[in-house]
Amino acid sequence: MSELTDHIMTRQQAEEEMACLRKIFPIVRLLDRKTLAEQPCYPPWKNAHPCTSCVGREALAGKCQCTKLETMGSKLYQAIARYVEIDGEPSVIEMVLPLDSGALRTLHSDEQLYTDPLIGAYNRRFYEEELKHKYLNAGVAMIDLDDFKLCNDTFGHAAGDAALRLTASIIHRCIRSTDMLVRYGGDELLLVLPNISAGHFVQKLRYISKRLSTAHLPEFSKLQLSASIGGMMAADIPISDAVVVADKRMYLAKRCKNTVVTEDVAPNSVCSGNAHRPTVLIVDDSPMNRDILSEILSDDFEVLEASNGAECLEILDARGPELSILLLDIVMPDMDGFDVLSRMAAQGLLEDLPVVMISSEDSAQTVRRAYELGASDYISRPFDARIVHRRVTNITRLYARQRRLRAMVSQQFYDREKNDQILFGILSQVMEVRYGESSHHIPRVQRITGILLERLCQKTDRYNLTGADRRLIVTAAALHDIGRMAIDGRILNAPDPTPEQKAILRTHTILGAQMLENLSQYQDEPLVKFALQICRWHHERWDGSGFPDGLKGDSIPIATQVVALADAYDSLVGKGDKHLALPQAQAIAELEAGTYGAFNPLLLKCLRDVKDRLAEEAGMERLPSADFVRRFALKFLQDDSFPNLKKALEAQDAPTAFRAAHTLKGVCQNLGFDALYAPASALTEALRGGTLEGADTLFPPVEKEYQRVVAALKELE
Repeated sequence: MSELTDHIMTRQQAEEEMACLRKIFPIVRLLDRKTLAEQPCYPPWKNAHPCTSCVGREALAGKCQCTKLETMGSKLYQAIARYVEIDGEPSVIEMVLPLDSGALRTLHSDEQLYTDPLIGAYNRRFYEEELKHKYLNAGVAMIDLDDFKLCNDTFGHAAGDAALRLTASIIHRCIRSTDMLVRYGGDELLLVLPNISAGHFVQKLRYISKRLSTAHLPEFSKLQLSASIGGMMAADIPISDAVVVADKRMYLAKRCKNTVVTEDVAPNSVCSGNAHRPTVLIVDDSPMNRDILSEILSDDFEVLEASNGAECLEILDARGPELSILLLDIVMPDMDGFDVLSRMAAQGLLEDLPVVMISSEDSAQTVRRAYELGASDYISRPFDARIVHRRVTNITRLYARQRRLRAMVSQQFYDREKNDQILFGILSQVMEVRYGESSHHIPRVQRITGILLERLCQKTDRYNLTGADRRLIVTAAALHDIGRMAIDGRILNAPDPTPEQKAILRTHTILGAQMLENLSQYQDEPLVKFALQICRWHHERWDGSGFPDGLKGDSIPIATQVVALADAYDSLVGKGDKHLALPQAQAIAELEAGTYGAFNPLLLKCLRDVKDRLAEEAGMERLPSADFVRRFALKFLQDDSFPNLKKALEAQDAPTAFRAAHTLKGVCQNLGFDALYAPASALTEALRGGTLEGADTLFPPVEKEYQRVVAALKELE
């Protein structure tokens, strides 16, 4: 099951959606509550009563999308039920697809069937079919990324996907080949570790938690990973029962975040139980020196010891996040203290872990080198025990305050970014309603802008755009047409504007810029600066032919150039009410040809580079290849748009005839049946007015060409 977002539609929108679905699924029907409860199942099942595992009823109850595989005889079918609300009435769109031998081979491929394509772990299907009911002696853990929704809201879904991939990669490196990592749902992961001791299981989960909390995403420097983990040892119970307990403990862990809970505890004790004494690592080749320092600090610190530099690095690797401070000797065999400092600096460990050098080497040169390498303090032997304790305590508290401060600043950053996204989302919806823009145009422009910026920065550093710049540009892109809100709605939504009205419409660039210029108290904000550039100049063109200022080339800010191309691209391929969407290839070709003004050649190359990604994410190219078209051309024989058209004309039902003709036209366009598309299109336009006038002369060419296409296709079977 997957959560649906776009499930609210009118009856007409539902019919259009189903018409599109029939291009792929030979059986598509709309079911309401009564039908699901009372009527027998639809062919091919031929059951007298609803199935006990009816995906339609399941989708309706869960307000989600469900799927299952169903057999009848030797044939295999995929049944999908999608929850929708039609004019406020809860309903289900059901789709049935017969699976051929090629599909069967795919379905029987465990690697494809049971693998999550994003993170390479097992998927939920594997859990349900292969793992759920098994009895294993195993450690079972539920892992949930902290603040994952906030991550998506703040940095975008690309960051969320990157975080999931990195998380899975880290966990895979921490576990054995016999262990199983499952993407249980969204950002929730299930980890099953067979034949592991209880102590080793707890140690493993803490190690994974530590690894995650110290990981970094290079492309999202402000994104900090952490996970809440709940676990239990399963013995003589099915894995599903263990998952329930592990899930409960995981939610306990989420009270504090970045926490591991492996036993039943009182909810209020989770955070307090994590409040432990700071941990100090003493590194010295002399057991006597280690004992002395341990004696001084053991009342207030948890003490770990290492006898040399290599052992120190091993402890840092295994337990680094647990440490509060490191006391480091300089003169040691094989690897001295300076070598350890250098290694720590190279790994970025000195930012969060203070190092105090304790040595009898007290020359100015030695002390200076220690500080230059990143040491926080230097204590020379012999030393006063009370002074050592006080200095170690003070440094530990200072670094703890710094970590808390960074966490507060990070949270404020997240909160601000999240609020910005919410406000801009609301504003974009207001703008779309105000000037009748096609649904979701603004978020699509933002998404395309982000993808283009990412590719641009991969191809060149010419524009010196930081990750923060890119995020601000994507946010500001929502305001590119804000000036249209100041234009009279009658002009804005005029179906065929006059030259005078077109001139007024062109002023929206200046009006939008003026709106932002009036925000005098925010003029120095980078977001406002980007938004002002985008508002005023997103209709400028590379060759100077745009408006309002006739800017040319890179005198147009790069933020504006990217948003302008994203806006133009979506205007061509988007599903607007004011025009017929172009196929992606045609849209890109026209943009490259300069049909809609000249764009930066480098950006056009970026657009072509990411066309597959754009098509995949937007679902724009339903028929992406010639081979795909050939395979689906045969499904035209099962398409019911022509029979429905003929039946409606015979019944003198003009509205139904129009919808059937419109569907037939769309199918022909997608499949490249130009000879049939032309008369179908002419008939569609004649029926658009709600009457049958002209249909008697326009239908025969459609029928003639339809019969010719069907005959040709049957020869291919």
